[in-house]
Amino acid sequence: MNDFDENDELDVLFNANFPEDLLKNHRIATRFIRADIEASVSDLGFFYGGKVFVVNLIDITSKGVLIESEKKLKINQKLTLTLKFKTGKTFVIKAKVVRIADNTNNRYGIKFDRYNNELGEYLLETQTKLVFK
Repeated sequence: MNDFDENDELDVLFNANFPEDLLKNHRIATRFIRADIEASVSDLGFFYGGKVFVVNLIDITSKGVLIESEKKLKINQKLTLTLKFKTGKTFVIKAKVVRIADNTNNRYGIKFDRYNNELGEYLLETQTKLVFK
C-alpha cells in the first residue's frame, strides 16, 4: 500500500510554480502564429469612408484574431476583416472588436461573426512551422 495520494501528487506536479493566470486559461481554440497572412480591415465607420487599413496579425484561430492597428478601434465596432495567404487564398470575414488587449500597442481582439471552419481547416492544412502561444 502506498503512502501518497495520487491526486495530491498530480496537484503538486501540475500546479507547482505556475502563475495563477496561466492556470485559468479557458481557450477552446488553437491559436496560430503565422507570417504568411496579410490582414486588413475595412468598414471602420462613417469618418473613414470604408477605407481599407492594413493591420499586423498577431495570432489567429477559427473564431477570431488578435491584431495590432495604427487606427484606434472601439469595443463592439463592426468591421470586415480580409485575410490573404501567400498562396493567394483569401478569406473575407465579418467581425467585431471584442476587447482592447493592449492600449499602448493598439492591440485588439477581433471575434468573427460565426465560426469559420473553412479557415480553421485551411490554417491546419497550410501550417508548416509550429509556434505555441
